[in-house]
Amino acid sequence: MRKIAFICIVVLFSSMILANPLNEVIQRVVDFEGFWGAILVARGDAILHAAGYGMADVERNIPNTPEKKFRIASITKQITAVAILQLVERGELTLDDPLSMYLEGFPNGEKILLKYMLNHSSGIPTMINSEELLENIRVYENGKSLQSAEIEYISTLPLRFEPGTSFLYSNSAYFLLGVIIEKVSGMPYDEYLRENIFKPLGMNNTGYDFNEYDSGWARPYYCQSYVIDDEFIREADWVDRKLPGGAGGLYSTVYDLYLWDRALYGTNILSKESVKIMETPTSQLHEAGYGVFVGTEFIAGQYRRLVYHDGDTKGTSTRISRYVEDDIFVVVLSNIEGKDFTSLAHELAKAVIINDMGR
Repeated sequence: MRKIAFICIVVLFSSMILANPLNEVIQRVVDFEGFWGAILVARGDAILHAAGYGMADVERNIPNTPEKKFRIASITKQITAVAILQLVERGELTLDDPLSMYLEGFPNGEKILLKYMLNHSSGIPTMINSEELLENIRVYENGKSLQSAEIEYISTLPLRFEPGTSFLYSNSAYFLLGVIIEKVSGMPYDEYLRENIFKPLGMNNTGYDFNEYDSGWARPYYCQSYVIDDEFIREADWVDRKLPGGAGGLYSTVYDLYLWDRALYGTNILSKESVKIMETPTSQLHEAGYGVFVGTEFIAGQYRRLVYHDGDTKGTSTRISRYVEDDIFVVVLSNIEGKDFTSLAHELAKAVIINDMGR
């Protein structure tokens, strides 16, 4: 009888898990196209869901868990933006400083203000991390560091428009912001973030990705079909992870990014005034704040304010969504490149709101 009772409890518990609205949303995605990665959903101080899916390491048969480290790609930009705003608060630079103050001789540098670089209105063309990009940058090395060669390469790219007059998403601008953080602080970009953001917040599994992967990582993969199938999985193409810098060079976990979300509601790393500046779009048309985009989504009969960013690079696809007035946080990290999780994040937030979860 005890054995039967135990089995009944297990079956009932399993049914309760499957009936969880968040599990139902995720299972639809898994059933339709497959999903590899980790997902965390929270409301306020309550984590409502945290789980891994698919494989972290095919060769060693290691599954994904929420503790695994992933490349976070362009989610990096909001962390770079916070670092810049910290330096502003300390009086070490201003948002109206021109790029020429920090990179003397950079073409049109006197017109390119830091605030334009932060909200993608600098006019600096973007870069996509690839082996071709690395080859183009190597042309400018001539005994210089890779970073110096990259700066020189970017300086040869003509502006797409007069700075501050339009919008063009620019990885290049955020790479240069990372360089500015180094020049002003006197510390390497990764060290500045570690000492001023990650350590204070307890983000112990976040840092710069230098192409070094251990068993704690979800290894980067590429799938040759839309539906994730083991037969079509291969390791992602190699790229030099030093190239993106402040634009997309970090790794993290869903748990660490939850700590990041919590910090943005407080004053541990940035004042509320600076967070407001960061999360206020300078153009309603382009929704660009500093390192984030700011818009609305219609859920349960009303428009909800959303601060968000996607990321995509070799071997990873990411999404971070902060429904700031509802205090709902959704992060999706995948070790399969080329995926879009806008709809998934929306449906997860919708499930939390409709079912009044986390109250």
